[in-house]
Amino acid sequence: MRRSGPAGLLLALGLGACGDLDALRRLGDEGPGLSQHRRADALRVGTHVPPVGEVEAVGALAERVRRGTPAFAGLVRCTDPRVVFKDEEGTGADRWMTPRLRAKVVSLGERVRREWPGVELRVTEAWDEDAEHGDRSLHYEGRAADLTTSDLDPRKLGRLAALAVEGGFGWVYHEPTHVHASVPR
Repeated sequence: MRRSGPAGLLLALGLGACGDLDALRRLGDEGPGLSQHRRADALRVGTHVPPVGEVEAVGALAERVRRGTPAFAGLVRCTDPRVVFKDEEGTGADRWMTPRLRAKVVSLGERVRREWPGVELRVTEAWDEDAEHGDRSLHYEGRAADLTTSDLDPRKLGRLAALAVEGGFGWVYHEPTHVHASVPR
């Protein structure tokens, strides 16, 4: 069952059909995101499901990936010219990610371009080699990305989160300044 309008969008994110667009914009204040399977169940039966944590949805961090290790050889570089990378470290680390994350990022980039012509998906963080996240962050494994749009419009973040959900990310969380999305191993 697919619903349109604000209630359908909120339902797709597992928040229930409250019909409040401001609730969509406050997703980061509402608690953890939802797994893809539980969202699908909510869509199928049209009910609210409680949020689940990232670890429950996509699995815990197995190991921190470091350059030059066999685990690093399993990462791939996202070179899609239609995805913008912040690269605040100046090392290109944000372009490295698991193949599954890269596929979802490239697909989400397409969705962003269709939704907002002239706007690109912007990755502010993917693989983290500088230990800038919490101890168990999936960024250390290249399975998580922090996302915005190239125009840096915070009003687009709620819809960007919905596009990430529709695009099949395993867990999506709308934070105040970006959307955090991750994938299973």
